Amino acid sequence: MVPVTQLVRKPQGLSWAVAGSLYIAACTAWAAVEAVDPKPGETVAVSAAAGGVGTIVVQLLAVRGAHTLGIASPANATWLTDHGATPVPYGDRLAEDLAAAAPGGIGAFIDLFGPEYVQLAVELGIPSDRIETIISFEKAKEFGTRSAGSADGSTREVLTEMAALVASGRIEIPIAATYPLDRVRDAFAELEHRHTRGKIALIPDSNH
Repeated sequence: MVPVTQLVRKPQGLSWAVAGSLYIAACTAWAAVEAVDPKPGETVAVSAAAGGVGTIVVQLLAVRGAHTLGIASPANATWLTDHGATPVPYGDRLAEDLAAAAPGGIGAFIDLFGPEYVQLAVELGIPSDRIETIISFEKAKEFGTRSAGSADGSTREVLTEMAALVASGRIEIPIAATYPLDRVRDAFAELEHRHTRGKIALIPDSNH
């Protein structure tokens, strides 16, 4: 049973795969963006920018008028460019490439992958209150950075706002694949490859 206080109406035009992907990913993305409070015209770096949460973060930053440096594999460069971000491939030259892509400086950093990116953000001189991580809680404690997550954004108001943004076409939720419930192992196997763009959705039957 789901309490009625945690339910919102699904807008017409949203598929169930997209609607079902909103709760955790969209609320987490909202909380991460809210934590750094991006200003219009400001540059924000995002690690794992083409992942399930990252694709939403990139688009939310665009809605807020910020510019994104999207850290991802080269395979995701076209998607990031098409959504207003500057793609920056991860690798040994990441710090230099980020600096070159933002000659005016990086105002904030959102980490969606791991502790090395919190460390990098600190080394780039970004203030700790403008660094957000949804995963690296020990590093957040060490450096005093922000660590907002789905619990901070999981409200009916936020979910309603995110559903409206998707329904209006201002944000899209990429669905990388759908699986019936009896293939949940296959879904997790694909997820573990860590190169999935967008969300993997489980659906209740095989007619997908």
